[in-house]
Amino acid sequence: MEKARLVYVLHDIQVGGVEVALISAIPTLYRNFDLNVIVLGKIDNRMVANLSDEQKSCFKTFNYPLITYPATLPGIAYYIVRLRPKILVSSLWRASLLGVMVKKSLPGLTFISFVHSTTFFHKLDKLFTKAALRNADHVFTDSTATSQFVQKELHGSTDVTVISFFIQKSPDEKVNAPHTGDVRFMFLGRMNKVKNLTLTVDTIMKLRSRGLNVSLDLYGPDDGMLKNLQQYIEQNQLGPIIKYKGEVNADQKAAAFNEHHFLIQLSSHEGMAMSVAEAMQRGLVCFTTPVGEIKNYADDMRTAVFANIWEDAEWEKSIDKIADVVADPAKYEQISTNCFRQFQNVETYSTSLSNAISTHV
Repeated sequence: MEKARLVYVLHDIQVGGVEVALISAIPTLYRNFDLNVIVLGKIDNRMVANLSDEQKSCFKTFNYPLITYPATLPGIAYYIVRLRPKILVSSLWRASLLGVMVKKSLPGLTFISFVHSTTFFHKLDKLFTKAALRNADHVFTDSTATSQFVQKELHGSTDVTVISFFIQKSPDEKVNAPHTGDVRFMFLGRMNKVKNLTLTVDTIMKLRSRGLNVSLDLYGPDDGMLKNLQQYIEQNQLGPIIKYKGEVNADQKAAAFNEHHFLIQLSSHEGMAMSVAEAMQRGLVCFTTPVGEIKNYADDMRTAVFANIWEDAEWEKSIDKIADVVADPAKYEQISTNCFRQFQNVETYSTSLSNAISTHV
């Protein structure tokens, strides 16, 4: 049986939630479809190192500076049109306008817009994403929260499907480090201002000022904040306590989860917040803002510890809560066990995405 031709368009292949999820699904998509992946930027070879040569051959890069986007876009669209895909998935804002152009050139194409955030980050994001949503046959989202955001923007006029964003099945047993009093926090994500990383540093300072022996390891790519963050760490003489460990691949990420007790995520905005969900899968207790999808899959003081970063008085109460859990191994263990059990039977991203696309072929 001939496989349907699928074109998947996204930005650079680098360390990030969307990109990591897609790479995890490539073997399944390659097996089930005639797959072509269009990358609007560079491919970090470390990200695709575990793919077969046949799977790597599905990728085609168009690495042009963003300023040349208006001039280069028609040529990329023409390349895709010549592939004659049956299905096109656009992921992230730069891919959205490209998807619209191809859809208008191939009316019989099934066009799927994949949305990953509960906010628009800038004017072009809003313009291109809303154009894709108006022209898409179907919309995929990474969470219920993102789905609600899309429905609000579209007034409920388009079919929306939530895709599971769990890259791996949960382990059979909890694998996080046992709580022994020497408590290790981790952050996993881009070094970006939306993550409120200076507030993350402040959290560690506040906990240490209460006599709690806590440390913090930072994992993820620099997205413009790393230099200022490192200066802030040094200004507060926290160099031995807070360390930047760089980007991590899948194996290194799993090892990091095993070595820590808490994950901290104080973002102002999130979609699915993969790092939080994956940490909870493994039994780490997450100190997190209840933004995006987090408030739908975590419960304060049952499966996570919620932080209110918007009001000074509530922020101090949040510090009291996390300090209480850090200081009480029994309370920590109860929350850890609750969050681990909650995610033991999740569907993986690769299965969820492949099945959702297949229903629209």
